[in-house]
Amino acid sequence: MKIAFTILAALLITTFSFAQEEKERDTTKVKYKGKVVIFTSDDEEPMLDEDKKWDVSQWEGIEFGVNGFFTSNDFGINDDPNNLYLELDYAKSLMINLNLFEFNRRIGSEKFRFYTGLGLRFNRYAFKSTNSTLSYNDTSIYSVTDSVKTFDKNYLNTSYLTAPLFLSFMPGKDPNKSFHVSVGAIVNYRIGSRIKQKYVIQDQKRKDIEKGHYHLNPFLLDASVRIGVGDVSIFANYGMNGLFESGKGPDYIPFNAGISLTF
Repeated sequence: MKIAFTILAALLITTFSFAQEEKERDTTKVKYKGKVVIFTSDDEEPMLDEDKKWDVSQWEGIEFGVNGFFTSNDFGINDDPNNLYLELDYAKSLMINLNLFEFNRRIGSEKFRFYTGLGLRFNRYAFKSTNSTLSYNDTSIYSVTDSVKTFDKNYLNTSYLTAPLFLSFMPGKDPNKSFHVSVGAIVNYRIGSRIKQKYVIQDQKRKDIEKGHYHLNPFLLDASVRIGVGDVSIFANYGMNGLFESGKGPDYIPFNAGISLTF
């Protein structure tokens, strides 16, 4: 009887000690693309474990695209004879977005999600005119013609702080390979704007930069749609209000479209 009790006690002590060792062993979990890699403090190989929740990024990343505005109600571009100085060269009218932060959560199923975040948008409107440019006074914008300078570059550059609000659908089983579509809106707050011109006078290259608000709307609201697979999407944004303040410039609706690469 004593021998059996001694064996049972030894087994209990050994089991308890092993459990304590397993409990006290340090572990580090690293989440990557919807999975969890577990690193332990001993010499064992890292273990790969499936994460129960998808680790999805649909906003955080970088975007490139074309930038412009509709000059008529039937989605025309460069068809306003009253404001020829605002005609754009679309080969040079570009945008870049740096989407810095994202908050992404599922709605019931992992396939339906809501996301928001913060980012920065940089727009370039490249004017076709080589001698007329944009200026403004207290009440409106207007054209200024320079008879001496011939502009090689004639840009209106704007920058915005952006905040998205999107609903998305991902029907696939793997978030890294699934097709996805997102619809929503982007709120843009203007933080800077300037006219930039480059030209040559007497064989010397010159550059002028004039900062100002140019009666640009301080807030822009875009309707947006995004379609893609995995980390790559294409997007299109359509302005719900005008580029310029009402009554102080033409009623032009901004738009942009391009490609999005998420991290």
